[in-house]
Amino acid sequence: MPDFPLTGGCLCGAVRYEVTGGYDGCAHCHCRMCQRAAGAPVVPWFMIKGDHFRIVKGALKFYKSSDAAERGFCEECGTQIVFQFLKDKGASIDVTAASLDDPEAIEPTSQIWTASRLAWMHGFDAALPAREGN
Repeated sequence: MPDFPLTGGCLCGAVRYEVTGGYDGCAHCHCRMCQRAAGAPVVPWFMIKGDHFRIVKGALKFYKSSDAAERGFCEECGTQIVFQFLKDKGASIDVTAASLDDPEAIEPTSQIWTASRLAWMHGFDAALPAREGN
């Protein structure tokens, strides 16, 4: 279990947040909505109780990505920060693990919506040559 609180934010720094309590798991999501929202093949999310999350700087803009859910992002740079189901809005929030200041603080332990996983994602980390650096 990581040390709480955890902090994170968007690419441009306009939005900052804090997670004050434990989490209920972390999963790589392969769904098409996450792929399109992030422009990436997979998005790691960690799940927390809504009262364990607070914005400490700036504000999130929300986009209703389906009839069931919305996504919160920075209006300036577009970084996706949260996902929440509308039926229990505020009770439970999914937070993008890569938006943490220390993205290795929470490690994914499962994968979801794998029917949408891109074929070239199978074993990608071991199959391709790697280059270090930013």
